[in-house]
Amino acid sequence: MVPLIDMFFLLLIFFIFGVFSMTTQEGLIVDLPQAQTGAALKDNRTITVSVTAEGELAVNRQPATLQTLPAALEVQRGERREPLVVINADRAASHGVVIGVLDAVRQVGLQRVSFQTTPEQP
Repeated sequence: MVPLIDMFFLLLIFFIFGVFSMTTQEGLIVDLPQAQTGAALKDNRTITVSVTAEGELAVNRQPATLQTLPAALEVQRGERREPLVVINADRAASHGVVIGVLDAVRQVGLQRVSFQTTPEQP
C-alpha cells in the first residue's frame, strides 16, 4: 500500500510542475512599471514587443532593432486581421525607444496596442 501512495505523490508533483510550465511569458523578463488600472489580458492572439532597460528589442522573444521592427511585426502578424500588440517595456527603458516602437507598430498598420504593467502593490 505504501508504494501506491508514493506513486500518487509522484503523480501529484508531476502534475503541479506540468501546470506551472504551461503558463507562458511571451516577452522578455523586464521590470514592468506598476499601474492601478491594469487589467488581465484575455486575447491570446497577441504580438509582444519587449524593450529592455538597455534599449534592446525583441518581438515574441526574437531579437530585433528599431530598423527591423516593422518587418518582424509583419512576419508575426501573418494572416491575423487585427492582432493586439503588447508593448512590454522595462520601467528604466528610454522613453524615446518606447515611442520608436509605438511608431513602428503604427507604421505597419496595427492599431490595437496595449502596454503591459504589473498591479500596484498597496
